Amino acid sequence: MAAEVSPAESASLVCSTSSLPLAALNVRVRRRLSLFLNVRTQVAADWTALAEEMGFEYLEIRHLEMHADPMGKLLDDWQGRPGASVGRLLELLTKLGREDVLVELGPSIEEDCQKYILKQQQEESEKPLQVPAVDSSDPRTPERGGITMLDDPLGAGGWWWLSLMITYKARNVTSRLSLHSASLQVPIRSD
Repeated sequence: MAAEVSPAESASLVCSTSSLPLAALNVRVRRRLSLFLNVRTQVAADWTALAEEMGFEYLEIRHLEMHADPMGKLLDDWQGRPGASVGRLLELLTKLGREDVLVELGPSIEEDCQKYILKQQQEESEKPLQVPAVDSSDPRTPERGGITMLDDPLGAGGWWWLSLMITYKARNVTSRLSLHSASLQVPIRSD
């Protein structure tokens, strides 16, 4: 038999997972939640009591009863609602007196949440560094940003020659397309 969960342990688990979405819970934990709560008993709250606490109405609960795994479907439906989080789920289970679920699944839930946080941090670190806005005004950074004529090994003449070649190629392509009754619209700058 598992040990009892102290209120301090339950509170610490809820606090560490309070803002995480239900997507943090993997299939293994969801299935084990279903094993605990799909069983209707007279002595413990089941998935229907949890659904009521989550704010589901009578007809919604009746509709969930038709599914083979009503607890799994309940979690899927609830995660799209505002305020749905792992922490809120744990609060509701505590409120319903289902400490047995918290004792058994607490470590697995904590593990899933840690994996979710690490994955989010990894994805965040892999994102390219971007400025919040791009505009044509003077750069607000001290290094003045961007490529300048000083960065060109050929100097200012290199930039001029490159722009001249691009213009020539664009005009050449458009003139060949016009011979074949095709059309390509390329704006050409005259400055």
